Amino acid sequence: MNTEAIRFVAKAILAQDTVLPNGERLEFDMTNWCGTACCIAGWTNFLITDDENARKDEHDLFSAERKLGLTRNEALELFSPALTVPYSEVTPQQAAEVLLRLADTGAVDWEKLKNPLGPLGVKAEEYPAFPRGTPKFARR
Repeated sequence: MNTEAIRFVAKAILAQDTVLPNGERLEFDMTNWCGTACCIAGWTNFLITDDENARKDEHDLFSAERKLGLTRNEALELFSPALTVPYSEVTPQQAAEVLLRLADTGAVDWEKLKNPLGPLGVKAEEYPAFPRGTPKFARR
């Protein structure tokens, strides 16, 4: 685990003063998941350039995983918290806190944002919930 890189990304997300080449300020926003520079993985890839180590056609999430020195499970927990928290609720302060806790403890912990009723699933991401009905092979 690259704790120095993790702390660097946390500090930048918390400061919210990173400027893109076109002069616009990079804003943290987990509502635009995957393929944007707004999430934790996107900030990591924007802030930590490593062209000499870049792998051809490497997905952004895997690139950020490698740059932060994470295991696949750690990366999935960090970059994809939707199983425990809705993306839209993650603030820069909360993301930075999770990153700093990761650097300190080695664990990804979204505990303060977790739903006390358990995993949110697709309903939390504003998809329709479908009634289950009677199982096909239910006893009569």
